[in-house]
Amino acid sequence: MIIRSLKETKNINISFFQGTNVEIIEILNSWWKENQISSELALPYKRKPFQKILELFKYRQITVLSGLRRVGKTTLIYQTIEHLIKEKTNPKNILFFSFDEKKEEITNLLEEYSSFTNTDWKKEKCYIFLDEIQKLEDWSNKIKIIYDNFPNLKFTISGSNNLQLERKAIKNLAGRHFNLHVNPLTFEEYLEMKRSPIKLNELKIWESEIKKEFNNYLYKPYPELVNHENLNIIKTYIKTSIIDRIVKDDSTFFKGVNEELLQTLLNIFYEEPGSYLNYDTLSNDLKTSKKTLIPHIAYLESAYLIRKVKNYSPNTRKTSKKLQRIYPYHFSLMFGWTGKLNLETIAHTFFNSNYYWREKQKEVNILDLENKQAIEVKESTKITSADTKNLEFFSKKFNFKPVVVYNGREEETKTGDLIIKKTPAWKLYVLA
Repeated sequence: MIIRSLKETKNINISFFQGTNVEIIEILNSWWKENQISSELALPYKRKPFQKILELFKYRQITVLSGLRRVGKTTLIYQTIEHLIKEKTNPKNILFFSFDEKKEEITNLLEEYSSFTNTDWKKEKCYIFLDEIQKLEDWSNKIKIIYDNFPNLKFTISGSNNLQLERKAIKNLAGRHFNLHVNPLTFEEYLEMKRSPIKLNELKIWESEIKKEFNNYLYKPYPELVNHENLNIIKTYIKTSIIDRIVKDDSTFFKGVNEELLQTLLNIFYEEPGSYLNYDTLSNDLKTSKKTLIPHIAYLESAYLIRKVKNYSPNTRKTSKKLQRIYPYHFSLMFGWTGKLNLETIAHTFFNSNYYWREKQKEVNILDLENKQAIEVKESTKITSADTKNLEFFSKKFNFKPVVVYNGREEETKTGDLIIKKTPAWKLYVLA
């Protein structure tokens, strides 16, 4: 986080942050004096979302950065500030503030900023970056008032409490914001951050190296973990810096959400990915009412710790709510919690799908509705005709392209008019 970064780069005692508001604002905006931003804050490697942020700067709307903790949202903000300065924006027309440091009303913050820099924020073009915004009470309404009355201001906001951030933005900033969701690293980004010589467009030459590095990537798709090798340290980082912070810290913003129950539910869902969501069974097993379970599961889903997968029907109204399945939102979270990985979860993360299909005894694991692909996942190196029977049935019935994700080599099998594509998981991520 920001305090840690400042301590690392400038050896500032944490007690300094208990000083005046002006002192805090000054130390968080070192570019006002130096006319540049530290390379330890604006790291040299720029992720794909960085270009999307720059594209959104063409528009007046507020840019809202959401996503899991530790995916690099604050770094993206610093890199954007660096870009603005290089593009000849007056450094004093750029304000950064983190509500991690102090709870400060936005109007007071802007007035203190104006007093310190002699910048007239009410008239001049200013870029306002607000981090951990969810810690400011009623933040969305406060920003809305300023946004509506001062079109010269361009806001970029981010936070680690995605449930509150996105809900408040949708409710109170309708038509006034663009949401940019930042995911953990893609495989390509991971290799670029490692400065790997591997060339993904030369698969035949680099295949053995790609497979080896892909297996490493599965454990550590976060910017701060790329160069770590100790799996115990990596697992602890994911659990304590991401999952525990969401379960223990962020949940305090929501009344009636119990930390112990959240942990119990994660134990169930992460140990058995793909388990069916049956509130009656859960209620009986956990001796907890359905009324209590529903908001806790909703919290885990909204906080990007789990994903609900619905039983597909071409008629949206008939999509079953009774046969929902639960998976970890991202495969890395399962590793951080259990120390294990699961091919089906890896595939669900890749396709980012919210649907599967089940009819009587027939079932298909994943449906990619956008590309009309039906995906069956098998933890094996060989696929038999019996393994693809349900996949073939569904694909013919609903006119989907059949795909099998497994641990073997890439190949295609023709069954009548149907061509079944079989692919290993690593190749999905390479060709994405």
